[in-house]
Amino acid sequence: MKIISWNIANYDDHSNWMTRKNLIADEIIKADADIIALQEIRFNKDHPSTKATYMNSAEQILTQLQSRNKFLDAKILTQPAMHYNSTGFWEGLSIITKNDIIETGAIFHSHIHNDVDHNKRVTQYTVAISNNFVFFIFNTHFSYEETNLRSNLGEVMSYTERFAGYPQILVGDMNATPQNENIHKLNMQGLIDIWNKLHPDDDGFTYPSSEPVKRIDYCWANDSFAANIKEIKLIGNKSNKDGIYPSDHLGLVIEIKD
Repeated sequence: MKIISWNIANYDDHSNWMTRKNLIADEIIKADADIIALQEIRFNKDHPSTKATYMNSAEQILTQLQSRNKFLDAKILTQPAMHYNSTGFWEGLSIITKNDIIETGAIFHSHIHNDVDHNKRVTQYTVAISNNFVFFIFNTHFSYEETNLRSNLGEVMSYTERFAGYPQILVGDMNATPQNENIHKLNMQGLIDIWNKLHPDDDGFTYPSSEPVKRIDYCWANDSFAANIKEIKLIGNKSNKDGIYPSDHLGLVIEIKD
């Protein structure tokens, strides 16, 4: 089984969406993924792609995959984090999965007003089954403003503790490097930084995709899950012939032992 985590860059603030969504689908198919955790999902009824389909960006990616006979029976779980106005313009997270789903949910993070990051944040989770292996996937996108980042982390740690004892994996764009003192709190809770565990001598930079200089996208797992992970690698690090990358972030592919 393979899990992808990827900030796909929302289609309002980043150009070339019609090209990028095809490149994203190419990478997902190439990776032979089973579960896809996506960040920066947008729904803007005035965006040309949504005006034509009334689909958010994650639904458009799933449709692109299905047009190539992939993910035909997949489920998509989407959680808006913030509505920007009364017209239905929102951003959030999505999980696309071939696996059976037992339940899903989300925690909406508190937001401390500031002039740096006005975005509200959410962490979604799903309980999935693969070959009788039951596990929790938490998909998140933290604030880049330090006070709210600290709050996001604390709330995620409290939330995941409710499910202690079950195999857990926490993925997403955490907007902080491994040196950030707040990120270290995940280690203190007993979560394992899978990239650091499997590639301790590789920086694993994920941003920006054209010339990566920092690692801000992660896969963390507790002991019950980490023992089942055999590889983690980067995707989306090559542009097309026109110099367009799938996203401004590189994605992560996490391979689980059969």
